[in-house]
Amino acid sequence: MQPNLVAAKLKQRLDDFGEKTVATNVKGTTAPAKRKKVKRTKEEIRRQQEQFYAKTVKEIDALLDDYNTKISRKGADSIGAAYARFSSRFQDSIADQLRSILQDAVRLNIYIPRENVFFDLAVRGFQERRPGLLALREMVEVGNIQTLMIFTTARLYRRAYKCLQFVEEELVERGIRGIFVKSHIDTADGDNWRTTLQALANVDEAQVRVYGAHINASHEGLFDRQMVHTTLSLGYAGEIVEGEVTRRQRPRRRIVIDPKSAQWIVQIFYWYVVDRISIAEIARTLNADENAPAPENSITGLWTNALVRKHLSNPIYRGWWAYGATETKWKSKKDYAAQIPRQAPLREAHFDDLQIIPDECWHAAQTLLAAETSNSGRKPTTRDHDKGPRLLQGLFECPEHGRRLAAGGANGRVLLCPCCRCIEANSRPIFTHLNRKLALQRTCDHLLKWIRPSEELIDSVIEECVRRSAELQKEDPYILQALKKQAAELKATIDFNRRNPGVSEDEQRQTMLILKDLRRQQNDVLARLNSVEAAQQSPPPTPSREQVAEFLDATRELIQQGLTSKDESLLRKIRLSMEGIIQGKIEVHQMGERSKAKGWLQGQLRIDVAGFVVKELTGVCCTDSNTVQEVTIDFKKVDPLDEQSETAKRLWDDGLLHKAIAKQMDCSPSYVTKLIQHWHDKRGLPRPNNKRRRKQLESKQTKVPSYMEIANQVHELMIAGHSNSEIGRGIGVSDATVAKAIKWWHDKRGLSVPTALDRRQLKLLRAKEMLAEGMLVTDVAAKLDYTPRGLKMALSKFAADNGEAAPDFRARRGNAKAGSAANGKKLGSDKLSA
Repeated sequence: MQPNLVAAKLKQRLDDFGEKTVATNVKGTTAPAKRKKVKRTKEEIRRQQEQFYAKTVKEIDALLDDYNTKISRKGADSIGAAYARFSSRFQDSIADQLRSILQDAVRLNIYIPRENVFFDLAVRGFQERRPGLLALREMVEVGNIQTLMIFTTARLYRRAYKCLQFVEEELVERGIRGIFVKSHIDTADGDNWRTTLQALANVDEAQVRVYGAHINASHEGLFDRQMVHTTLSLGYAGEIVEGEVTRRQRPRRRIVIDPKSAQWIVQIFYWYVVDRISIAEIARTLNADENAPAPENSITGLWTNALVRKHLSNPIYRGWWAYGATETKWKSKKDYAAQIPRQAPLREAHFDDLQIIPDECWHAAQTLLAAETSNSGRKPTTRDHDKGPRLLQGLFECPEHGRRLAAGGANGRVLLCPCCRCIEANSRPIFTHLNRKLALQRTCDHLLKWIRPSEELIDSVIEECVRRSAELQKEDPYILQALKKQAAELKATIDFNRRNPGVSEDEQRQTMLILKDLRRQQNDVLARLNSVEAAQQSPPPTPSREQVAEFLDATRELIQQGLTSKDESLLRKIRLSMEGIIQGKIEVHQMGERSKAKGWLQGQLRIDVAGFVVKELTGVCCTDSNTVQEVTIDFKKVDPLDEQSETAKRLWDDGLLHKAIAKQMDCSPSYVTKLIQHWHDKRGLPRPNNKRRRKQLESKQTKVPSYMEIANQVHELMIAGHSNSEIGRGIGVSDATVAKAIKWWHDKRGLSVPTALDRRQLKLLRAKEMLAEGMLVTDVAAKLDYTPRGLKMALSKFAADNGEAAPDFRARRGNAKAGSAANGKKLGSDKLSA
């Protein structure tokens, strides 16, 4: 449940974007094409790289074929090697670089064999680990070359000190000649080359920085004009600007809202803020919907938890755009580029026409994101994944150490303080372990009692609504100034911690935790600031008594479901409601003796039911509420054996096995035995003999045996006259299983099991019926698995035993043939196939 204001605004945005999408389709204008689920898969990228590599190799081979006609190994002055490189996938200059190198090699009479040509495709000059460069280093270490030829100094490195180090240590000190063709540098030219190389290497490194500054300046100008200058997030598109083109001669585009994809952004916020669906469930819903767009820059095209969180926390959806928030820094030692946050973005501005999500809705989402708890901890090692409820996870706290209670004990069924565990038992602030299910039961029971819709509570809610509405209408500038000042101070503190994360990993980890808490506080302050500004512009209406009572009943029903439900979305709503009612954490204190079964824990907490209701119904939150109460909860166990033994005895009387009872009661079979014994001991009755009872039970297995499952089918086939072997082959079981099924079917109904004689007589009676219908003896015998002669003998004996006249099969046949009726009787196809 979320404030009606937020839900209404998001619903309005959904309707607006839906109308714009329909209007666009009616006008017939070209709508943005549906995004592909996958832009370029890893397999496609690998295949393109292989094709590019093969094309480059083919060009190199063609150049070397022409080069080998001009120079040979025997007539050359030295054996050389060549290296070429370009930086991005939009370039293709390996053949051009190598052509210039080979022309100079012919002039200097240097022979370069095919195996001595090294190159790297689309690799930055800052990078040390390049396949071509590493192979070149191995060749240099072996010492099979006398000369290394490179197009320019920039093709070797974009770092001046690395370029100088490579030439000095890998070439000159090994006696290898180094030639930079277009830089006109030759290490064989005395000591003059060092000055030139150092100057050109410094220029190469400086050029990168100059280019970066020029690009940033160009992008800042595009940013101010709201032009496309980077990859657009989902919900936005580029609208062509007539008469303007980019450097690549493509139409310049202006950033606009794409109504079709913006609907999905609003829907994501609505699911998360209003419906309180978890991030994981939102990702699964988007992936299951074929019409849902794929997230930007996704290789797989699938939504993940991180991508959903990224979209929910993206400030551009509330119209706040920034450029240059981070800068790329190359880590030479680690050989990769890292994104480092700047002290302030190069450009930032608020564009009203690019706002998709209202400010109140966006800040409400940030508040929920800051309160998200991670699913940390080990995975369960047993099949029972519900050893303890997670609804109250992180809500209990040890006041002595300021730490939240963690799951522990056997299968994580209890909550305990990790710090108290390290203290001697008789000195522990918290000695008793808190059973998780008991804590949930007692907490929910007290919440249900506190939010009962009594006349006193309803009056308190309405009075609080009137008081807060009156305070907001006073237009006291002090409230806004205090909130703005607090928001500015938090922003300054966050910026300071971002700029000074620490040196060691522990310091950086602590800084990350501090930043998370500061951002949570900042989101709370901004949410209050926006709610106050919105309320001053349009004061919230005071709800009626019926609305308050209806809301309290709905909240009670929701919390009641938390005791049994396992639905993640529902539990998420319940947890957020609990956090709204409970102010802060539940402090746990030890009561009674510090010994086993003689002490219990007491929870002390502050609740604000009226403030929670006011916030949910009006959207106005206030920190100086007068309705906060301090209450206590005794997490005291009543002896559970009495109640549990009654439940176990009732199931025991129903004829269930101990395993079945244990499964229903979520305990072990041995505990069921203990409960049954406790029930009899409590009443002074002798304990039952479980082995003797098992023999008397009708069902001695927890799983229904196969012969019971097929008993009805077997009985029908037996009545039809089939033998046990035929029935077994048809069903796929053994003859013994068929016989067991027949016996069980009759025993279940108190009937005698038919003998072989009974079943033969039943088959002969069926044969007489078929003969009476006009079928020939041959056809009847084939149907009943008899030979014609055997059937005649069996029918003759059956007639003699029953004092009947023997049948005359010859006179009955007449002129009929097999498959037709006897003595001219008409027999339908259904009779012949019976």
